[in-house]
Amino acid sequence: MTELLSLKDITLPADAVAHLLDEMREDLGKGAEHSRTLPPESYHSAAFFALEQAKVFRADWMCIGHVAQLVNVGDYFSIDIVGEALLAVRSAEGIRVMSRVCLHRWMPIVEGTGNARGFACPFHSWSYGLDGQMLGAPSMEQANGFSPKAQRLPQIRTEIVSGLIFITFDETIGSIGERLHDLVPLLDRYHLADLAQALTLDYDCDFNWKIAAETFMECYHHSSVHRRTLEHSFPGRLSSIGEGGEGWSICHQPLRAKGELSEILTPGLVPFEGLAEADMRQINLLQIFPNCLLGMDPDRVSVTTLLPISAELTVWHRVVLVNPAAKAREDFPETMARMQERGKGIAAEDLEVNGIQQRALHSAFAKAGRLSHLERTVWQQANYLRSRLID
Repeated sequence: MTELLSLKDITLPADAVAHLLDEMREDLGKGAEHSRTLPPESYHSAAFFALEQAKVFRADWMCIGHVAQLVNVGDYFSIDIVGEALLAVRSAEGIRVMSRVCLHRWMPIVEGTGNARGFACPFHSWSYGLDGQMLGAPSMEQANGFSPKAQRLPQIRTEIVSGLIFITFDETIGSIGERLHDLVPLLDRYHLADLAQALTLDYDCDFNWKIAAETFMECYHHSSVHRRTLEHSFPGRLSSIGEGGEGWSICHQPLRAKGELSEILTPGLVPFEGLAEADMRQINLLQIFPNCLLGMDPDRVSVTTLLPISAELTVWHRVVLVNPAAKAREDFPETMARMQERGKGIAAEDLEVNGIQQRALHSAFAKAGRLSHLERTVWQQANYLRSRLID
């Protein structure tokens, strides 16, 4: 069996966050009608962020992308998450994820995305196969007992659910596929595993990862932040929060009652087959805790991977997926250009307000705030974190 990389030796900053955990503990067991936010300090405390890294991100499943990014043998993409430089690659045996830190002197063996038959470290040309097996190490013949055949890049435990690529550093945690069993029928209804990559969007967010997730998952802010872009067609007051399931939450964002399908469908894209009329008139917003956000439109799906860098910096990496029939159209590049421009405009509205929010929550007067029924996904994420962080 392939040896998997496990990260267990982490010192937790328990004393520095005890007061935050005590405040979070006060909300355990309360109903949604009494819901409030997490303590503001939990969004900027370096010690709290370290605790999240240890007990959430390094101890649970994280989404890093979609199989549409790795179609052909040799396709790869690099990703940096919780301080680990990782490489996802499709080999002849399937998709695998591994460390991309060279076993010599720690240089990442590759950056970015592409297609390759193997990888050579740019520092000293130590080389590796698509499976991470070391193939060669120049001028090492005098190193007593050293054998390239005995060397292999550490492998990361990986599962694929409806095309989503998940990893974990915990060898003992249960299967993410089993956890998401009740969600899979919805994902499959949108043919998620079979969609094609259309484009990618990356944003550096100068705010905490929880803020990014919370804002994505509620439509309450449409009437103010998105009043010129989303509110007309998707009034925030019409949104509703589903019950969710183990490890995930959902927000339904319906088209206005008299709205035309042209307001939800993108010209040039091909709607997914088999969707019910209700599906054609709403967008489903999903969070798979902790870092995966899905926007499920009737003609496209966005997969966002949140990559926390620090307590106040997050990388937002989005892959937009479409019906393969749409990608085959001659006008597809023009369609993507229009969609990308609109997407950046909407994202800019959130980036501005969330950046201001991050700075303001440092105030000595900032306290945990009460939540609307339109923000129950914020409460659900908070409850997920309580379950992971409070012993």
